Amino acid sequence: MAIIHKGRLLALRTAPGFSANTPLHGWSMTKTVNGMLLHKLAADTRLDLDSNVVNAFPKAREPAWVGAWRGDERKHIKVTDLLYMRDGLASTEDYEPWGSVPKMLWGQASAPAFAAAAALQAAPGARWRYLSATANLLSSVARGRFASDADYWAYPAKALFEPIGATSAAMETDADGNWVGSSYLWASAGDWGRLGLLMLNDGRWGDAQVLPPGWLQRAAMPATPQGEGLGYGAHTWRIGDPLAGSCRGHDVPADTVAMMGHWGQIVAMVPSREAVIVRLGWTFKRKQFDSCAFVASVLRTLPS
Repeated sequence: MAIIHKGRLLALRTAPGFSANTPLHGWSMTKTVNGMLLHKLAADTRLDLDSNVVNAFPKAREPAWVGAWRGDERKHIKVTDLLYMRDGLASTEDYEPWGSVPKMLWGQASAPAFAAAAALQAAPGARWRYLSATANLLSSVARGRFASDADYWAYPAKALFEPIGATSAAMETDADGNWVGSSYLWASAGDWGRLGLLMLNDGRWGDAQVLPPGWLQRAAMPATPQGEGLGYGAHTWRIGDPLAGSCRGHDVPADTVAMMGHWGQIVAMVPSREAVIVRLGWTFKRKQFDSCAFVASVLRTLPS
């Protein structure tokens, strides 16, 4: 657990057997960092996020699945549709041992190729659906923007982790070398807090602008103007949204956004309170831990 208020680390607590430097698995909190990397990479490589996915790759770096997309209506899916999880693909978020997510993560050499095989089910941009498959397609778009795989693999540390001192952070790849942007970032509690603080400060770290300005605004923008997509932004949960946020009804400010992991991990960023709240424990029975109540209880202890 880590609590940061007004740029100061107020608390850092680890469980027995874990040190402050132990890298911990964030599961789906990785998605938000994947979004940060795409935001920065778009500026670095002049990628228009409103461009169609099939046009986002130089020919020499184009994965095989792009050709199939060009031949049907998937050619209209935009990079921004992936960022906001509104691609319209007929994928599912199924965690049973035989389900789609375990098959993608553990049964395939290429997570993006598995994700790309899904047919189109809804018009791109029209429907929101939370999908790990979509995050891994975004990782494939990122790979295509580099002249070499070596540059791609080095980018998370060079562009994001090292500038903020997140020395424990590591983004893992699948067997084919793609970032597993849905699930496989490891970092210590303090370094997850650093990532949260960077986001809270809209990419500013000391005197350096590590992320291009505008990431926090992009992350907090609703994926759709109504429905469940109101509770989600750019690979980031809008947990404080009073209509669709997962923490609506709790004493959580409306501007609260969060990275959230499968077993109850959370990095909550609260701009109005200048606070970052990190919890990395795993809770297998969901009813035993309420992340919204946790965030609200921490906020009550901070000066208003």
